[in-house]
Amino acid sequence: MDKELKNYQIDFLVKSEEDQKGIIKIFKNFQLSVISGGRTSKIKLAYPIKKENFAYFGYLYFSGSSQDIGNLTDSLKNEPRILRFSIITQPIVKKDERGMVERASSRQVQEVTPQLPKKPTVTETLSNEALEKKLEEILQ
Repeated sequence: MDKELKNYQIDFLVKSEEDQKGIIKIFKNFQLSVISGGRTSKIKLAYPIKKENFAYFGYLYFSGSSQDIGNLTDSLKNEPRILRFSIITQPIVKKDERGMVERASSRQVQEVTPQLPKKPTVTETLSNEALEKKLEEILQ
C-alpha cells in the first residue's frame, strides 16, 4: 500500500535549546522529512510544567504519513526533555483561475484582495482666535 504524505506542524516546549535537535533525531528515526523550522525562544510559563517555570518554544514543519504520526506521538510522550507538544495538519489551500482561495478543510471560498495601507488623514490647524470661536459655538 502506497503511503500518502501530508504536511504537518509540530509546536513544542522543551527544557533546553539543544533539545530541538533531539526532536529532529526522533523524526529521522521515523523517516519523517523536516521541511523547515523556526528558532527556539525562551519563554516564561504561565504555570509550572514538570516543575519548570521557563521553557523553550519552537516549531517545525514536516511531512509524513498518517500512520507514522501515531508512533511519533507515542515516542514524543515518552521523551522526558519535551514538556508539551502539539501536532496539527496544515490546511490545503487551492487557488482557482479567478484568484479565489478554497480551503479544502472547510470548503469555503474566499476572495483574496490585497490590503492597501490607509492614508493618514490631514487635519487642518486652527489659530487661537478660530479655536475660541469654535468653542463659543459649541457652548451656545
